[in-house]
Amino acid sequence: MKNNEQIDKLTDAALNSLDGAGRAIPKPYLFTRLNARMQNEKDNTWDIALKFISRPAVALAGLCLIIAVNTFVLTSNIEKQTTVTEEQYASIDEYSSPATVLNDIENIEP
Repeated sequence: MKNNEQIDKLTDAALNSLDGAGRAIPKPYLFTRLNARMQNEKDNTWDIALKFISRPAVALAGLCLIIAVNTFVLTSNIEKQTTVTEEQYASIDEYSSPATVLNDIENIEP
């Protein structure tokens, strides 16, 4: 019980501490100073680059360039496809043996 009474007293003290609080008043001409500081800020390199890239003409040109490069890569890969020769089929057949050969204890050599 004693602990609950202490908690209640501390809670009341915390709530009553705001009774005398008033409205905060800023220093004179604060808003004017903030506006002047924001207008005097110089754009850094990243801001200038982002403004340039976000222009519709630049964005559209970049998009067209990306599509053109993708189309070129896809068409060049299609032309380079070759047929599989008999030698390649033979090497594929070598690896298609069942896995039971690997478990054979008598066959130690690879």
